[in-house]
Amino acid sequence: MKRNILGPRIRERRREIGITQADLARQIEISASYLNLIEHNKRDIGGTLLRKVANALDLPLDQLDGAADRRLLETLEEIAQNPEMLALGVEEKHIGELIGRFPGWARGILALSHSEHQATNTAQVLSDRLNHDPFLGETVHKMLTRIASLNSASEIIDQYPDIDNIPRDRFYAIMHEESQQLCKLGDALASYFDNAAWARRTLTPLDEIDALFDSRQNHFAEIESRVEALHSKLPEGTATSRFKAARALVEKRLDKVVSKIVSSEAQLETDLARARTHEILFRYAVSAVLVPLEALKQRAPELQYDLEMLSDDFGVDFQLIGERLSALPADEGQPRFGFYQANASGNITLARNLPGLVVPRYGSSCPLWILYRAQQAPHAVLRQHVQLPSGEGFVFVARAASTGAIGFGQARHYLTDMCVFSDHDAQHTVYAPDRTTAFEPVGLSCRTCPRRNCKHRIIDPLTG
Repeated sequence: MKRNILGPRIRERRREIGITQADLARQIEISASYLNLIEHNKRDIGGTLLRKVANALDLPLDQLDGAADRRLLETLEEIAQNPEMLALGVEEKHIGELIGRFPGWARGILALSHSEHQATNTAQVLSDRLNHDPFLGETVHKMLTRIASLNSASEIIDQYPDIDNIPRDRFYAIMHEESQQLCKLGDALASYFDNAAWARRTLTPLDEIDALFDSRQNHFAEIESRVEALHSKLPEGTATSRFKAARALVEKRLDKVVSKIVSSEAQLETDLARARTHEILFRYAVSAVLVPLEALKQRAPELQYDLEMLSDDFGVDFQLIGERLSALPADEGQPRFGFYQANASGNITLARNLPGLVVPRYGSSCPLWILYRAQQAPHAVLRQHVQLPSGEGFVFVARAASTGAIGFGQARHYLTDMCVFSDHDAQHTVYAPDRTTAFEPVGLSCRTCPRRNCKHRIIDPLTG
């Protein structure tokens, strides 16, 4: 996937700064023919060679091979599978080249798709409410009743001009009262539709927040650098009391830092996204106070990244450890983690993406993910060794736990937390599959999965 973007981007940058293919090949110590293969996506590039190219082109490494570009590629590939796009014959295999050569146009297409998707969902919600919401039926009935009363009173006054003053004044009073009530009903109806439309705009802010975390690789160094000193100020006590103390410290010491991030990030375009990000980053900072980065980097390898042991070691819950592991910086030799959370309806409520494994934006994820099975065995940690249709292997580690009030007669509501890491990185963990552990074939979503023989498919594939 990376080379689909890298080749064209290297070629465009080289031309932009006026370096010939031969000159660049000489600087990075490879043949011009080999560089030509790289630029046309016929050879992979990474590691030391990629760093040499970035230095020669005077570009930061993350601009050549950034998480935001990978997310853009994966999302455009998903969009390309829409029936409308397939009917137009869009060249899906050239999406990487489009991003590499014309990143602005690629982002523009994505923005237009987001707008269309948001408008379609809003229309669907409003249509559903028009047909099924009792509030609308009741309000329209009340409006018609008021209009009928108003019409009757006005007809009497019009048809009987010589009516006495007392009954005339009574009819005027009726018209005044009914018109006032009609205005109130109209205001309520207008407010209802405003709120209904606004409720669907949460799609856009969530996308903005995802884009911010992707661009930062789930890591905010300006927060991490300020929380180490706060950890020592935490009192002894229960997990709940320590969480409250950490929250108080963050509110007192880091509010300006969080506010600066929120106000300066270009990905956050709406007020709702900024408000939500502020609270999410507060949670990030509280987690960082409870589980300092340096302590986690030292302790996690010692415990082979065992999530339960790390939770017990730091005195925090499973979810918090999962989020902290996803925030580990991309240091050489250190495993990379993603983290996802789903509720009982199957909706992803939190996503900290791992390159190569992105939750679909416009449909449900693959039902075979252990993320959705874990609620069949609450509080048990389950492992799944999966292989995507692309051939990439990952390990999923999930646990479902009840949330909210507990006790006899209380309904149990479960959330499932899942850590993900590549098959390669799994070798550093206690969850490393042995040779007898077979891959389980899964996809990202039924819409884009080419596995036609899958018994759990809910819609026909649009690929293959």
